[in-house]
Parts: sequence; structure tokens; C-alpha cells
Amino acid sequence: MEKLFSKLAEILLLINCVLYLKSFSNYGKAFKLITAYIVLHTFVEFSMFFLGLFKIKNLFFSHLYFIGQFLILSFFYNTILKDSLQKKIIKYYIFFCLGALIIQYSIEPSLFFRFNLFEIFITCFPLIIYSVLYFYQMLNEKKVFYYINTGMIIYLFGSTIIFLSGNIINLYNTKFAKGCWIFNSLLYVLYQFLIFIEWKKNYSKKITTDEL
Repeated sequence: MEKLFSKLAEILLLINCVLYLKSFSNYGKAFKLITAYIVLHTFVEFSMFFLGLFKIKNLFFSHLYFIGQFLILSFFYNTILKDSLQKKIIKYYIFFCLGALIIQYSIEPSLFFRFNLFEIFITCFPLIIYSVLYFYQMLNEKKVFYYINTGMIIYLFGSTIIFLSGNIINLYNTKFAKGCWIFNSLLYVLYQFLIFIEWKKNYSKKITTDEL
């Protein structure tokens, strides 16, 4: 079941990558950042897949994924959020997060070759907060990137909890651990589907350079 969801997610990811790249030049900065985010996902996902085929260690790609995701989505939310204080906080936090990770990896370089729970926490939870802030902003405005933001908060919240509690989950029986990772794959399928819906509803037909 997990493999089925994973394959479905990969197909949806590839479709989204092609569709968003197709519309890349027609829209503004926020859309281009989301496109870059999808391209990053696609690159990491398929790079890890091909390395895995040849039994080559690929865990170091997880750091590119989490840090790259954090940077691109931080700039994305800095673009679409309008409150000046929130924008400043996002900018300051980028420097704090990168500084903290540089110090950590300098002290313990071996972390580069395994999952870094500290990295997952400080790069993912702020994105969840940003997405909640954007939901609040959308209450009184046009719902731009509504489907992407909805998918983002659902997937990031669920997957971050699973990643952070991975060691604890594995202490339980195999069926429980497997069920958690199947649920994570299902969340990712839902996320990619909502990204597709966003493109289909809002970017498949309109041709403009004024949109976000």
C-alpha cells in the first residue's frame, strides 16, 4: 500500500512539475517560487530514487530537501503575506535558522549522513505557522494559493510529526510503524493533488504577468 501511494505521489509530482513549468513565465514572483519548490521536490525525489536503485546512500538529499523547502517557502510567504512585522520576522528567522544549522553541522558533521531531527523541526514548524498566518489573511481577501496553502499545512503538520516521532514509532510493532508511513504517503498524495487543483482552477487558462 505504501509503495502504491508513493508511486502515485511521484506521478502527480512529475505532472505538477511539468504543468507549473509550462506556466512559469506567465505569472509573478509567488508563482515562480512555488514552481521552484515543485522542481526542487522533483529533483530530490527522483535523485534519491535513482541512487537507491544502485544501492548508493542517498540520505544526504534529505538536507537539501528540508533546507531548500524552508528557504523557498519562506520567500514565498514573505511575498504573499502583507503584514510588515510578519515579513521582518520571516527574514530574521531565515538568518537564525541557517546560522543554527551551520553551527550544528560544524560541531557534528556526521549529521550530514543521517536524519537531523533538529533540522526538521526548525525548518518545518515555521512554515506551518506562516501558512496559518496566510489563512488568517485570506479571510478578508481573494483566496490566492488557497489549495496549495491548504495542502501545505495538512502535509507539513502531519509529516513533521511523523518524522520527529520516527524513533518512537519504530519502537512499537511493525504494523503500527508501517501504518504511520502509509499515512504519510497518503498525505503527500493529497498534497500533490491539491497543488494540481490549484493549477487547474487558477493557472491553466489565464495568461497574465500581474498575478501573484
